[in-house]
Order: sequence, then C-alpha cells, then structure tokens
Amino acid sequence: MLVQGGTERQRVEAALAFHEASPLRGTPFLVLDCVRGESRLSRALQSWLICESDPATVDPLRESDGGTLFLNEITSLTPSTQRLLVMLARRLDGGPAHDRRAAGPARLAAGSSEDVGEAVQRNRFSSALLDSLDKIRVELGRARRRGAA
Repeated sequence: MLVQGGTERQRVEAALAFHEASPLRGTPFLVLDCVRGESRLSRALQSWLICESDPATVDPLRESDGGTLFLNEITSLTPSTQRLLVMLARRLDGGPAHDRRAAGPARLAAGSSEDVGEAVQRNRFSSALLDSLDKIRVELGRARRRGAA
C-alpha cells in the first residue's frame, strides 16, 4: 500500500483505516518516520535478513510482528535502506512460508508527501521498491514535489 500527498496525520489515518478493515485488524500497526528512524529501521532489516535478530531488542519489525509496518516519508530513505526493504518485501510477498521469519511485519505500507513516481524518475527512489509497495495506491490531494513549498 502506498499513500501519497496529504498531511502526515492524513497518511497515517488512511493506512490505519485500511489495516483495521483488513484481515490483519487486531494485529499491531506501527508507524515509523523514515526521516528520524532510518538508522533503527536499517539495523532491524540487516539483522532480520541475516537471521541474527536479538529477541531482547525491540525494533520496528519485531514491534509490528504479524501486523502492518507503515513507513512514512519513505522517499527520504537512502538507497542502501531501500535495497534492504526490497529484499524484505520479496520475502513477505510470495516467498515460501518456511522462508519467512517469525518476527516481522505481515504487510509493508508506505507514505510520502511527495510523488514517489517522480522520485523514481529522478533516480532518487528504487523502482523495485515502488513496485512492491504500489499494489494499492491512495492519493490524498496533490503530492508535493521535493523542495516545493
């Protein structure tokens, strides 16, 4: 799911409404601000993907265990974190059940105040990651171009 435009609150509310109307209702719904939380997300993804996650460590993947992890302002992520998310998305979306890890989101959702398609065209965002997130798109008013007022 990809939610574009609107305010941060509107994006979160749209993603939460979708979560609550889905079979995942009643499971965790976690919001992570990619601007402030990228290093936390990146560490969690690295640990999760190499199966060295520390059960005592609370991270966004473990916190959203079986639910939805909503990544707000996803276009702010560095290319390396975007690549890690592509690998996670591929495991969650169609990988064999035995290949999935016990602690991790069942669904990745993302939001952006800017148009993600334009960020792909300007080589600032991974087209593979956009493909994995763009199964359901919600437009909340005009998405801003980066740097626009």
